[in-house]
Amino acid sequence: MIAPHFEEYAFLLARALARDAAVLLVVDTGRLDADYADRSRPAAPGVTLRHCRFGAAELPGLALAIARFRPQVLHWQEPSGLVKAVMAAVTVTLAGPFCRTALTIHDAVPHSGRDARVAARLAPVRRFTRARVQRLFVHGPSCATQYLQEYLPAPHRDARLRLTEHGTILSGAPVPPPAEFRVLMFGRMEAYKGLDVLLAAWRQLAARGVPAALELAGSGPELDRLGADFAALPGVTVTPGYISSAQVIDKIGAADALVLPYHSATQSGVLAAAMGNGRFAVASRVGGIPDTIQHGVNGLLVEPGDADGLAEALAGLAADADLRRQLQAGARRTAEERLDWQQIAQRMLADY
Repeated sequence: MIAPHFEEYAFLLARALARDAAVLLVVDTGRLDADYADRSRPAAPGVTLRHCRFGAAELPGLALAIARFRPQVLHWQEPSGLVKAVMAAVTVTLAGPFCRTALTIHDAVPHSGRDARVAARLAPVRRFTRARVQRLFVHGPSCATQYLQEYLPAPHRDARLRLTEHGTILSGAPVPPPAEFRVLMFGRMEAYKGLDVLLAAWRQLAARGVPAALELAGSGPELDRLGADFAALPGVTVTPGYISSAQVIDKIGAADALVLPYHSATQSGVLAAAMGNGRFAVASRVGGIPDTIQHGVNGLLVEPGDADGLAEALAGLAADADLRRQLQAGARRTAEERLDWQQIAQRMLADY
């Protein structure tokens, strides 16, 4: 397995696969160590780590390491960045006659903004690689539909396509929820994440005197643009800058729920992190989010761009501690069942 990004995701998947197979995980071990800074990385017997920074000069060494390992399956996590994309294309082409090849497509359609500009430059190389692997994995039916509609002519069929779940990440020890209603939004704040919708909704809550607290943690152009407006509202804490994995886990545990007011989405690692810590999400009904959230069971869904609907959902949660506990229990069940890495690995082994 080769993972130029998504280091914790790839490590946990490799660890689960290693119960039934020997796994060589090629990853930037410095970035993996940073993911686990201030928290223990679980043991992974059966996984051999090989460090790679994915520079152009490392391609011969990577090809040699693959040849020496003699894998039955070569599985890439789809890269972002031209050099990494070329490395994927070359190694998949070279390995194709000797082993099965697979690719996980994390974002079948790129997010708007910076991601879309990067994806446009990579599109020819990505198409080349996607066309040559024997298995394509995407996170849920919505992501599969996005992939098929974007990359294939009608009638949109690809027999190589397989569905997989985004397993839990950033999981910490179970902690009780706060006494008062608190919500969290964290990560890189791009325009597609809907901070403008959340701002309009929170202004409504403030005007109505709803007892609720919100923390925004992370960085990005939308937080730069709207951070001062949020900070002026009652109950809002803005924590700008880099947030370590350990800090993210603590912040999730200090909240009742996460809020994902996205305008657009594919799959969501943030949602997997929430459920891995026994917390639900109030999220927009976009992309792959409804594939994971069952409304009223393990979270709440609102329509994208609907500030009124988001305000109503948050106000209802603030007034109903029993509903919050019910949704948290549903999120824990989802994490233990559908988002369990061992179950994901077993299905993936069968799909190879």
